[in-house]
Amino acid sequence: MEIRNHGAEVSQVARNKTESTENHGKTVSEVAKNKTAYSTSKQLMNTAIISAQQEVNLSSTNEPMVLLYRAAIEAINEELAPTMGENAIQNAYDSGVDTSPEATAERIVSFATQFFPLHQEQNSDMNFDEQLSSFMDIIGGAIDQGFDEAKDILSSLQVLEGDIEAGVEQTYALVQEGLAAFKDSFNSGDDTEA
Repeated sequence: MEIRNHGAEVSQVARNKTESTENHGKTVSEVAKNKTAYSTSKQLMNTAIISAQQEVNLSSTNEPMVLLYRAAIEAINEELAPTMGENAIQNAYDSGVDTSPEATAERIVSFATQFFPLHQEQNSDMNFDEQLSSFMDIIGGAIDQGFDEAKDILSSLQVLEGDIEAGVEQTYALVQEGLAAFKDSFNSGDDTEA
């Protein structure tokens, strides 16, 4: 597993202006958003796996599933170790992180939307409506990718059913509502740019 210094990559792209016809700010934003999409999908997968852990009964007669489950947990813990420390999944669970659909959706929306001012700064050549639209497209795609990846993992663990499936679907619906509310917050009130 390759660990990259994301900040250094973004800085390098920002400093390295090439003579392409593409908007340089947009290119920098694309590199920066890759971390956002990746982080969001990993955060969603971690939450889903913690929930799955509570529901799954792994018995010794189901040894292949035990191995798959352990491998998934170990890989996620390894990925999170540089930023969240050793055994991040268990530590988050032990610390009482609320994994309800409402709390998870709130964390996802809050995390994703915090980058809008940076997106505006990097795309100052766009008008406000274009900035908002492009930002919503970027984070919407990243969130969809994260949910798809989490569902794939849960499906491979054969736990994407019942309450877990309903929780994932409810979380996704709440995230979509949160994103719509974020976008609408700029349209309510007056018609001037924010």
